[in-house]
Amino acid sequence: MSKRNAILSKESINIVWLKRDLRLQDHAPLYKAEESRLSYIIIFLFEPSFIQYPDTSLRHLQFVYHSIKSLNKRLKPFNRKVNCFYGEALDVFQFLITHYQIQNLFSYQESGIKQTWIRDKVVRKFCQSNHIVWQEFQKDGVLRGIKNRDNWNRLWHQKMHQPILHNKYTKGIITIPNHHFNLPLKLENQLKEYPKQYQPAGEENAWRYLSSFTNNRGFNYQKHISKPTESRMSCSRLSPFLAWGNISIKQVFQYVGTHPNGTKNSKAFSAMLTRLHWHCHFIQKFEVACSYETMCINKGYELLLHTKNNDYIRAWRTGTTGYPIVDACMRAVEHRMD
Repeated sequence: MSKRNAILSKESINIVWLKRDLRLQDHAPLYKAEESRLSYIIIFLFEPSFIQYPDTSLRHLQFVYHSIKSLNKRLKPFNRKVNCFYGEALDVFQFLITHYQIQNLFSYQESGIKQTWIRDKVVRKFCQSNHIVWQEFQKDGVLRGIKNRDNWNRLWHQKMHQPILHNKYTKGIITIPNHHFNLPLKLENQLKEYPKQYQPAGEENAWRYLSSFTNNRGFNYQKHISKPTESRMSCSRLSPFLAWGNISIKQVFQYVGTHPNGTKNSKAFSAMLTRLHWHCHFIQKFEVACSYETMCINKGYELLLHTKNNDYIRAWRTGTTGYPIVDACMRAVEHRMD
């Protein structure tokens, strides 16, 4: 078979690449994939270089794994699933292009560490070389490429008031060929474990926590947010769900902002909405001035000596520094309550 015929014999598909957007609703890439009416597959990459990076922990990966497990349970009636690959992005896409004629790649933009930016540039070059249209959608209220944040607040509020996307799904028909990008057995066994004291992962659980917050837990949010003990109950408890996109900032903003209980608890709910804004504000700050991943914001601190004292680090980790507020917070992290 000639190279041209081999290309023509491949099935034409689109790909949805999930990153920190592990949900099925208010999801622009999935919405676009369904709208295109071309067969598509959904993928998530467990990239070894990111797994080994210091900002990644087993707990992060367990949350991701169980979020995907929850998605697949809900996608099963549509004969769809999130296909997981253990490998670097370029290697996985090179494998996929040997089996499919990839027309479009849909994903959200990622405002992450420098490695993600370098990875995305490599993937974009690959897409251009293979005539693949990569469409990236704005994630939450974060804007890529702006030089300053002068007009950012107004644009953020515009984004938060846009209509929620109501995703609907059709039956899938594609089966992924056998490959060597399976999760290593040892890692997969670690990911399958999920201590009961952790908040359960997934889109449905994100909504369960949001509902309990607006129904009763959040009524004292403003009063208790700075109190280590009380805040464990009164805080939103949405951090992991927002971090991995089990629920979007826009969904939370509109749900809290229009909830009937907001009338009697306006200060508490308003304070929570303010912190949603802060969430995006600091990611946007990092997007604009990404050098502080490796450099102090105040360059004067670069002149200070940084002596590494393992005994001090151990005391900090175990909550035994002798400073009550530090120790209390660290012990609270170590001994989590459900």
